[in-house]
Amino acid sequence: MSAVFIEAVKLLLQFCGALYIAWRTVRWALRRYKDEKHWERKLTAYSELTTALATLLNIVAEWEDQEITSRPPHGFTAEALRDSYWSARQKLEEARSTAMLLLPAKIADLLDDLVTALARNDVDESHRHEVEQLDKEWKLVKDARDAIVAIGKGDLQLSNG
Repeated sequence: MSAVFIEAVKLLLQFCGALYIAWRTVRWALRRYKDEKHWERKLTAYSELTTALATLLNIVAEWEDQEITSRPPHGFTAEALRDSYWSARQKLEEARSTAMLLLPAKIADLLDDLVTALARNDVDESHRHEVEQLDKEWKLVKDARDAIVAIGKGDLQLSNG
């Protein structure tokens, strides 16, 4: 009788051990899944930001080329460029909301500063030529993009090379 009892205890302990291991494995897998999903969301937020900033850079560069060379828009109408510009500014605002939730506070601060500086540059009448205004805007956007990419690489633990 005691041999049957000992075998039953062994089976019970094995069952409890297997149950514990299964529980720990599921917890580990769920934590890993959630971490990967969070990383993917952060990557998407960084991608949306850099895409909007790259679009702004391309449009501002095109406008500056037009001003310097006195040529019409290359491959686009002036209205299409203007629409793309404001669409990119809108996407930047939308990405800023996501960034405030998912990304480091430094990114949100950078975006707040950029949006404020762009708005100020829009109404700044101290520029002697439109090229000066475009140069300033290009520099603002490029500096913000470079800073966001650098912070993002560190945040997402991506290598530089």
